[in-house]
Amino acid sequence: MERDAFAARFAASAAAARDLARAAVLEPLPERLLFRVRLNQSYDGNAPAPGEVRYPEDSSLERAVALHRCDAETALAELWRDGRVPQWINLGVVSETGDATLVEVVCCGRFFDDEDMLYHAPTGPPPFNVCGPVLPFGRRDVPFSIHALAECWDAADLRRIAAAPQRVESLHLMTGGFDAALPDLPNLEILDHRMWTLGDLSAFARFPKLRVLRLHVAADGVQVRAARSLDAVETLTITGLPATPLGSLAGVLPAVTTMDLHAPGVLRLDGAVPWSLRTLRITADEVAGPATLPDELDSLDLHLAHGTDRDVERLLESVTRLRSLDLSGTPVTDAIIPVLDRFDLQALDLRRTAVTDAALDRFREDRPGVRLHPYVPPPGYVPPPTGYETATLQMPSAGPAPLQ
Repeated sequence: MERDAFAARFAASAAAARDLARAAVLEPLPERLLFRVRLNQSYDGNAPAPGEVRYPEDSSLERAVALHRCDAETALAELWRDGRVPQWINLGVVSETGDATLVEVVCCGRFFDDEDMLYHAPTGPPPFNVCGPVLPFGRRDVPFSIHALAECWDAADLRRIAAAPQRVESLHLMTGGFDAALPDLPNLEILDHRMWTLGDLSAFARFPKLRVLRLHVAADGVQVRAARSLDAVETLTITGLPATPLGSLAGVLPAVTTMDLHAPGVLRLDGAVPWSLRTLRITADEVAGPATLPDELDSLDLHLAHGTDRDVERLLESVTRLRSLDLSGTPVTDAIIPVLDRFDLQALDLRRTAVTDAALDRFREDRPGVRLHPYVPPPGYVPPPTGYETATLQMPSAGPAPLQ
């Protein structure tokens, strides 16, 4: 694709995204445009198509930081590469800076120089798709504040948040430098912290409506603990946990029902987890230290790359009621089956384990009411019709309409 033609389509689509957002948000959106470019946002696990080029380095954090707020020329330099452009690009307003409207540019990681391979030809101009601003969670009414869903990358973003803190309902904190500088956010319900280094959960207790807390530990040796209660938190996710003991969370998260813990190595689950939990997910090489799980759980996921039958049995010792158990990716053996006899399971996932086919067959015979994975259809089973068996693909006879 010629650069001038692509640049014209980009400019027209970005302006359309701003104009579309003006009817939906409370804040005035200036004519001047800035861009937040998100590269490599597609699933690219399949083999490349003919003529397709990919740039794996686009996924780096450094690239995201450099492009979190840039001008049109910088964005174009990333999107048009020697005649190749992303197969699809979604444009939507995500913020305003006071003198400019910030348009998010979400890009496919597959680049082509063949316009016939680009998406969005019917709505066009390809590869652009103009989107409206994202509604805050649970919100259906308009207009709403464009700052309800906020991202904080630098001091300029922090100033915009501090100018109207009551409007922020969801915050993606992309840096670890502003934890202490964040203003009180009385209506914040969702916090996603990508560079957490403090370790003390008590810092979030000043957000009284915080329901969902997602943290990525970005420093070695951090010990997760809490000296104050987080009364409203219902969902807690912590990734990047180091091999330091996880402090007891039993008394400081009285409302939490879902917890998701990820460690790149050993997870030191030394303290008791909250008894209010109903869903617990653990992903690690193995779990070390004494761990006491709630006696009643609806769902338990244990993905332990180096886990053993005894490790799983030890974690289940305090559990008396369990409805769903996912052990996929944990190398348990046939010996784990008798351990599960005392549970009235509704679902059991044993994919990518060392449990044999013979043991799985016996389990199916003994517990026919359990949804067991890997699933095996009964003999003679024929999938129901989808309605697409006789469908034919209708290709347009003409190319995409020119840009007006």
